[in-house]
Amino acid sequence: MSADATAGRQGAARSRFGAVRLGDCLASRTNNFDLLRLLAAWAVLVSHSFALVGEEEPLHQFGSTLGGVGVMVFFGVSGLLIRRSWEYDPSPRDFWAKRALRLLPALATVGVLTAFVLGPLVTAASLTTYFTSWETWVYPFRVAFLLPFGATLPGVFDDNVYAGAVNGPLWSLPVEVFAYFGLFVLGVAGLLARRWVLTALTVLGLLWAAAWVTVTTPTIAQVSVLSAFALGAAAYTWADRVVLAWPIAAGMVVLFVLAGLGPAGPQVVVWTICMVYLSYWFAYAVPPFGQLLTRFGDASYGVYIWAWPVQQTIVQVAGNDASPWLVIVVATPIVWLLAIASWRLVEKPALRHKPRPSRVTPA
Repeated sequence: MSADATAGRQGAARSRFGAVRLGDCLASRTNNFDLLRLLAAWAVLVSHSFALVGEEEPLHQFGSTLGGVGVMVFFGVSGLLIRRSWEYDPSPRDFWAKRALRLLPALATVGVLTAFVLGPLVTAASLTTYFTSWETWVYPFRVAFLLPFGATLPGVFDDNVYAGAVNGPLWSLPVEVFAYFGLFVLGVAGLLARRWVLTALTVLGLLWAAAWVTVTTPTIAQVSVLSAFALGAAAYTWADRVVLAWPIAAGMVVLFVLAGLGPAGPQVVVWTICMVYLSYWFAYAVPPFGQLLTRFGDASYGVYIWAWPVQQTIVQVAGNDASPWLVIVVATPIVWLLAIASWRLVEKPALRHKPRPSRVTPA
């Protein structure tokens, strides 16, 4: 079926029933994914605006955070789309070339500019100390090679609430690459086409997250992002049977709230399923909107990797007792402009070098 026919079938289903089948949408480029990812990235920015001034983040009442939910959305979407990418072009070389071109150029840029532009402006150390420290020169490499844990810069943000934390959200990127690797191994082994394999792995992932959250952190998303990715990959396999409809979406919202009032173990399972489903429903079953926010480019990744350093700078200038709403209002336009610049000057040009698929892909 052609992309136009698929889009027509999708539109007809939406107009008659307010519902679509996931399998009928996967070849269509008419969706809300750019907007969804942008909102998820902004949710992380909003959430961290509270944490960085020492206040409890939104959704802390449920043992989670708004930022955690945003990261869960990223992984759920990634599981579906990366699985689709492998289906269209199952070449190991092409698979990793695409992933590298999407992640690394912008990441290397933020590492270099943070170390050699932002760092010297905000450091409490002398410039001599700053530029002769090994931490300064190794920082861009640590970021670019996905080793962000403990990546600090001399005197940078040392007096903030999150002392010395230069770019906290980067923790999720090596986890995401690990998820890519798992999908890659299954793809090379020819197991992605076997529904029971992905289903079993997803169930095991959810059970592991439910058990692990009870003995570690109460922050739900940090232990469920891999299961969200697995659920997204499994959803692709079962796409012909996944129906995206507003009554189901409304029920998922109710379940989301009710599960948040219960124990952490069941909560992580329900929240992961609900957020993944709601992400696909929003992307495919809701008529496209928000083009004003996405017309300048896909800013979601740039927002995610630039927000924290900008917010930390605002907190350093305004003080640790600054209002989180002030941080949100000041940071949002700055980060968005940086993200658009990242997309237009770094990310989009890099993606032009993606290898051509080994077979024709749907338009």
